[in-house]
Amino acid sequence: MHTPIEALINEVRLLYQSLVQIGDELHAGSNISMGMRAVLEYLERNGDATVPHIARSRRVTRQRIQALVNALAQQRLVEAVTNPASKRSPLITLTRVGATTILEMRKREARAMHIEISENKLRDATQTLASVRTALEE
Repeated sequence: MHTPIEALINEVRLLYQSLVQIGDELHAGSNISMGMRAVLEYLERNGDATVPHIARSRRVTRQRIQALVNALAQQRLVEAVTNPASKRSPLITLTRVGATTILEMRKREARAMHIEISENKLRDATQTLASVRTALEE
């Protein structure tokens, strides 16, 4: 028998795997992994950021984000620009092509992921998951 927290964690893992699979199918042939997509989305929502800052906010290693940024830079979707606050850590910024790419990806996802669940229920679920995450991090 699973405890309520075990059941929730299992459901989150299953949801994550479903999202990765759906994302891979929607963006097949784009040469953009779901990790790369997450970096593009982060920059779109939050603006320019350093690799360490993105890594902390995404709760992954700096090395992982650096590898994703390098792959995105090779495709000219992001670029490093001078960071007035740090000589060692440049700011990563979306290029025009990168901004267009993430916008198109999000449009494709929105069309494919139309779900018949009320906005209130989705907000409640988001708040619950955020509360669980916060509690686990403490």
